[in-house]
Amino acid sequence: MPAFKPSLTGDSAALPPEVRKQALWVAAITLGLHLLILAYDRATDFRAFSWGDRGLERTRILKIFADLHDPLLPAMTQSPIVPGEYIFALIPWTLAGPVGVIVMQIALAVLAAWLVARLAGRVTPWPRAPLACGLIYACIPQNLAFPHQLVTEAIVTPLCMVWLYATLSGLRGGRIAPFLIGGLALGLAMLTRPVVLLMLPVTFVLALLSPPARARLKRPGLYAMAAMALVPFAIWVAIFTSVTGHIGYNTGSANLAWNLRSKILITEKANGITPPEDVVTQEAGTSPARFLTEVRLHPVPFIKAAVLDTVTVFVRGNTTKITVDYLGIGRDPAGWRQQLVYAHDARQAWLAQVLSPVFLLEEAGSLLTGLFFAFVLWRVLVLLREAMRAAPAAPSDPIFLTLVTAAWLINVLLSAQMVDQAQGRLRNPAEAALILFAAMALGRMRQRLKGL
Repeated sequence: MPAFKPSLTGDSAALPPEVRKQALWVAAITLGLHLLILAYDRATDFRAFSWGDRGLERTRILKIFADLHDPLLPAMTQSPIVPGEYIFALIPWTLAGPVGVIVMQIALAVLAAWLVARLAGRVTPWPRAPLACGLIYACIPQNLAFPHQLVTEAIVTPLCMVWLYATLSGLRGGRIAPFLIGGLALGLAMLTRPVVLLMLPVTFVLALLSPPARARLKRPGLYAMAAMALVPFAIWVAIFTSVTGHIGYNTGSANLAWNLRSKILITEKANGITPPEDVVTQEAGTSPARFLTEVRLHPVPFIKAAVLDTVTVFVRGNTTKITVDYLGIGRDPAGWRQQLVYAHDARQAWLAQVLSPVFLLEEAGSLLTGLFFAFVLWRVLVLLREAMRAAPAAPSDPIFLTLVTAAWLINVLLSAQMVDQAQGRLRNPAEAALILFAAMALGRMRQRLKGL
């Protein structure tokens, strides 16, 4: 029976000086890259700052809160976006405008890359893994562009990396402080993107199936982490519900009901189906039960949309986050993606753009991304099987990294189905864990080949 083995000397292994050195190099290079991009931001008068997903809406709301003289709580509950989408940027914006927000987000990006490098030194025996993993993570197109835009990923993605690093540190050392730090980071991420909440129950269920993870579920630190993670979002939901009288967390488009309604309208109109009147008039959104009714009535279009959303979120290279959303090359806010992904004549639209340099770059990036996710999915299934058979005393890092990676894959899949139009950016919070898992899986494969 194959068993998990520690990458270094065990759960309590100290971080070697060479790993710490490489992690510092990753942080320095990441900072240098973003400072160069910041210089471009200033040269272009920060024109791309609000070009990200719903960036114009967030910028408008950020300005409203920065100049607010009315009571704060009613304004927060009436806002169409959740507090995390503007609250972290509010003070930097007030102090220095877009440059303040970008500098804050650059600091988070550097922190995340540094943590990726440090964790890579624990989960894989490759000497240069910290440098390689850290720089690969830092140079993903999304991670280069998002810190310079007003998008949720610039906050959520680093916080998710802090959660992963702190939780693994808590499991390794047994101290409560890392668990509390990790829980707070995940809680703030939930306050910004509520779907992150799914990581807790999904990871817990997977942990119940693995003997070494199940043995560690007895530690109070994990429950302290989960409780800390739930506090910020639970407090906000309670406040929103008590003020508005409606259970929820916001009144705008960043909620499930709005997305399900929009998904019905987009899918049915793109396939020549007249949407039902009650869906058209329900501007507040559609319930999951009503959505499933439409799916049963028109299964083929909705199955096609689900498959395309899944492929989009896992395969799309998202180089357009730099070329289109940041540099503005061929920028078309009117909805080029809807034609390519949902419309019944998508192939015709695809052929019309096949010779575009932006499209060719995206195609190359998507090929690499698709191969990467195929490898990750394959190895997750293999290592999950091993984790289910591992001894209870097996080291925590490889076990929990495998479980978290599997949970992130499930989270990304569900996220793609819960929004009206899936995009590659939905996988951004998961990418650090996926890169680290891929490095660990490659290292284990190499070790086994050497043992043959």
